[in-house]
Formats: sequence, structure tokens, C-alpha cells
Amino acid sequence: MKDFLKNLFDIHSFIGKICTLLCVALAVCAVIGLVIGTTKIAQKNDVVETNYFLNEIVPVHDNNYELIISEVKNYNSITIKDKKGNEKVVEGYFICVNISISQNESSQLKSHKIDKDDFKIKDHTGVYVPLNDIMGAVGWDAIDVHFDDTDGGHVMSSTKFKTTTLYEDYNYIDFHLIPDTEYTFNLYFKTTKFIDVSKELIVLEVDFYYFSNDYRQGTDIILLSRPENLK
Repeated sequence: MKDFLKNLFDIHSFIGKICTLLCVALAVCAVIGLVIGTTKIAQKNDVVETNYFLNEIVPVHDNNYELIISEVKNYNSITIKDKKGNEKVVEGYFICVNISISQNESSQLKSHKIDKDDFKIKDHTGVYVPLNDIMGAVGWDAIDVHFDDTDGGHVMSSTKFKTTTLYEDYNYIDFHLIPDTEYTFNLYFKTTKFIDVSKELIVLEVDFYYFSNDYRQGTDIILLSRPENLK
């Protein structure tokens, strides 16, 4: 009888330990789920719903710069300036983005020298576009886009292409931006295939401090006119 009670006690102890472990495991899972859920909610809540489009004043790097894109075109050949200052004609698939940019007079940042990584074109937005607002957008009917609704509504181009940095043209490469002075450039990007700027969604990313700990937040600009129902 004594052995039976002892075995019964051991069984109850073992079951108790299992229940304790299960409770701890459930508690850990609940915490993990809460963290993940909070993170997902935070990511959705923190996503920038304001997008920038053609012909809009775009604040860049904490309003230290202002930029406007007035035009986007396709070219099969362009005239550039090489490092020695000589002009030469280059052929290929080029996307030309006409920008006007100025550094605000009140900016405390030193004069910036443009390099090829400061501007990039890519096939998706890094900012959120509300699906309900964009699906019936007037003026985008002919634009071939799709929506990455798994991430909450990022607008994507229907054609995929590799993120592309500036083509090496010394009309803008190594150019110093002086505060309170506006400059206008034709920025060129060479692609491996023809991408029709009138039919495909293309995004320009502007980021002067990509490898810096300060002002790391770049800005995405959709190279289309703003849809009527987002005005």
C-alpha cells in the first residue's frame, strides 16, 4: 500500500511538472505572439501613407532639401560628360528623370557632393498606398501596376527590374549642392530592357546619406502624376 501511494504521488508529481511546463510554454508563446502582433500593428501604424508624385515639392532629409520632378522620359541615346569633361553619345535603354533640387538656406548640413548612389530607380514603393484609395484611381487606368496586399498595400510595378543607380554622367556626378541655390538636372538611369515610363510604375529613391548614421531616412517618389482621388 505504501508503495502504491508513493507511485501515485510520483505520478501526480510528474503530471504536475508536465502541466507546469505546458503553462510556461503557453505563456512564452503568448508573449511571442503579443510581441509579433504588436510589431505587425506598429509596422502598419508607422507606415507612411503619404506618397510623393510628379510635380510636387518633396522634402528630403528632414526638410534640409527640396526636390521637384517635372518630367520622366525614355531615350535610346543620350549625351553625357565623362570625367575629363568631354561629351560623348551613349546608346542603350535610358530613363531620364528631370529634377530641380535645392538645399534650404537654413540647413546646417555641409554642401553635398552628388554620387551615383544618391538616386536610384526601383520597381516598387517603399511607402504604403491605401488599396481602397488607389484601386479606382482616376488617371492610372492605363498604368500597369499590381498590389502587394500581403504587406498591406505596397504598389508594385508589373515589370520587375533591378534597382538601378545613376548612370555616370559628370553633368551631375561630383556636383556640389550649394545651400539656397536651385539646380536642375536630367538624371539618367540605364536599364537592361525597355521600360515604358508612360505605362509602368517606376519609383525614384532619394537618399544622400545611405551609409551614414544621420539622416538615413530616404524618400520615395512615384514617377506618375498623383491620382485624382489622392489629391
